[in-house]
Amino acid sequence: MSFLSRRFLGREETLLEEVLRNLRHLLSAKRGAASFLPGFGLSETGFRTAEEMLGQLGAEIRENIRLYEPRVEVTEIEEDYEGENGRLRLVVHCRLRHTAEPLTVLIDPYTRAMAVAPQTQPEEE
Repeated sequence: MSFLSRRFLGREETLLEEVLRNLRHLLSAKRGAASFLPGFGLSETGFRTAEEMLGQLGAEIRENIRLYEPRVEVTEIEEDYEGENGRLRLVVHCRLRHTAEPLTVLIDPYTRAMAVAPQTQPEEE
C-alpha cells in the first residue's frame, strides 16, 4: 500500500488492490505527458488502422508493465470483440509474480477504460 493511501484514506489494501490501482494509473496515463518519464503511459491511437493501433498498444502495455509494475508478469495479450456491438478490447492475461495468481485485465483501446475479468475456476469432472 502506498504511503498516501494509508495516511489519508486510512485503510490497508491487499496486494491485488494495490497492483490494480497502479495498473489503472499506468494504463490510463498519456504517453509523453510526464517529461521526466517519456515512456510512461500509452500513446494516443490517432489515425491508425485497428491493426497498427493494437500492435502498438500491445507493445506499450508490455513495456510499461515490465518497467513500472514489476510485481506483474504479462503472459499474453489478445484482442476480443465485446458483446452484441462488437466493440474491440484488449485482453491482457497476467499473473502476480509473488503468488502466481492469474489476473486478466480488459482494456478499451479507445477510452483506456480498464476492468478486471472474473477468474474462471476449472470445471470439476
